[in-house]
Amino acid sequence: MKQILIAISILAASLFLFMGGVKMLVSHIYNRTDCERFNIDNIEVRTGIDIPSVSEADCTCDQIAKTKRSTFTINTQQVDLDEYLTTNKFVEQDGAYVNAGEREDTKWKAKLDPETHVLTVMLEYKM
Repeated sequence: MKQILIAISILAASLFLFMGGVKMLVSHIYNRTDCERFNIDNIEVRTGIDIPSVSEADCTCDQIAKTKRSTFTINTQQVDLDEYLTTNKFVEQDGAYVNAGEREDTKWKAKLDPETHVLTVMLEYKM
């Protein structure tokens, strides 16, 4: 009986440590405001927009203004654009597709050009 209790305790502690580690990683990704690491993950976590398979990516960051502009050329050989637009709630606006929103700490506007397949995401960090 004692061995079962020890095994359950070790399992519970391992699970708790794993969940804490995952929570810390997500928090670290969410709080990044640069272009160096976790750029795509940061955009996805803050906006809820999935960044699909891309062939090119570029990012510029202004730490003083707390803004980030990222551009991605979507690989249309691997991504169905119509499905992508529907799944990520883009709406047609002036010949492009837009998804914009705001949270208490982030404002964003994503714009997809259907001809060039370039997705531009502008983030404003309100911290």
